[in-house]
Amino acid sequence: MRFSNETYCINIDSTIKDAMECIDKNLIGAALVVDDNKHVKGIITDGIIRRAILKGYTIQENIEGIYNKEFKYVDKFVSKKKVKEFMLKYKIRQVPLLDEKGILEDLYFLDDIISYDKKDNYVFILAGGLGTRLRPLTENIPKPMLKVGDKPILERIIEQFKEFGFKNFIISLNYKGEIIEDYFKDGKEFDVNIEYVRETKKLGTAGSIKLAEDKFKKPFIVINGDILTGIDFDAFLSHHMNNKFDVTVGARNYEMKVPYGVMVTDDILIKSLEEKPVYTFYINSGVYALSENVIKYIPEDEEYNMTDLIEDVINNDGRSGVYQITEYWSDIGQMEDFKKANEDVKKFF
Repeated sequence: MRFSNETYCINIDSTIKDAMECIDKNLIGAALVVDDNKHVKGIITDGIIRRAILKGYTIQENIEGIYNKEFKYVDKFVSKKKVKEFMLKYKIRQVPLLDEKGILEDLYFLDDIISYDKKDNYVFILAGGLGTRLRPLTENIPKPMLKVGDKPILERIIEQFKEFGFKNFIISLNYKGEIIEDYFKDGKEFDVNIEYVRETKKLGTAGSIKLAEDKFKKPFIVINGDILTGIDFDAFLSHHMNNKFDVTVGARNYEMKVPYGVMVTDDILIKSLEEKPVYTFYINSGVYALSENVIKYIPEDEEYNMTDLIEDVINNDGRSGVYQITEYWSDIGQMEDFKKANEDVKKFF
């Protein structure tokens, strides 16, 4: 969370005076009302307080009877585009983002998401895969052109980046790439610039970047062409640059619950017992930020993967880091993923 609870939140046991002091401090004209477990229960505004005082309430009275319990909020997986549309629709300038338990994770401000500076940084999209796990859907069409909702996956990826100010795209083609090129052309119809590189043989998840080496004069983003995500790409690139990483990998938390009791041992001695523990790992999301200097590690005309690049950066004392993706993310690699993405797209995008 990029702000403190104390600045924007008050407890349900607070007085009207407490609410006034919080609102005076945070300068947003409102305060979120939370219980002892940090669940958001409602919102109180300076307008609510003003109307309460006109009705005869004193500032020493509890807020229980006056704060708004039917407040607007958004789910943590909703994309920034959807949040902006939501705020404009309801004419609100800030909206809380809650997790599945109703706990505050972030607070969106309309001024922050209404527009982003235009960026010259390239977005390199890997769209040359065969999509064999999605056959028969991909027998006559490349996987990035399968429709999620009413638009191809690839079009949704481009739209997401465009929302965050990105305008320059390079698409790596192979399998049925002419279908992609015929659809997007130079990108003008989509208000972006699109160029293409074409693999004549399998080059892996990083090898085709070498084909566009002369384009990269500053950090850029690489994304698989089958990813549907609401990630804040502006924050992602800023995280990469601010931390001076050579490679940044978008990472998702993956939990694995062991359905048995686990013994922690030292040789044949039992040190402790853990009943059905849950282990959490970072998994690779297929979204990367790269600094232009790492292209030197990519060989020409050879199969070379992102895992190879990350290892080469680490082995040469470079900086490889992670960016935790908390927004919606789906790798549309299998039929069940494709079906789920089509169910999710209206809700989150």
